[in-house]
Amino acid sequence: MELEESTEITARRELLEETQLIIGELHLINVYSGPENFIKAPNGDEFYTVTVAYYSNDYKGELVVDKSESLDFRFFSLNNLPEKIVKSHIVIIEEFVAKHNYNI
Repeated sequence: MELEESTEITARRELLEETQLIIGELHLINVYSGPENFIKAPNGDEFYTVTVAYYSNDYKGELVVDKSESLDFRFFSLNNLPEKIVKSHIVIIEEFVAKHNYNI
């Protein structure tokens, strides 16, 4: 997050930088913080994360992978999610599904 940016502006900027997708309307899922967001990095650094999760169906462009940032990008249906998902991301997906009454 850059100085004077809102979380929405940060989300749009980061997504554009990393995927080349332009996002329109964003919808807040939730803000995740607290003891369950404690991280101990491989180098020994310890910190707490704050994650602001949004979803959107309003985007333009094609996914472009910047190999210096990521290995791959793909869209997945809720019924066909990959087996290996970061635990904190599973929490976000589960909350999104529950709020929108999806069956997966």
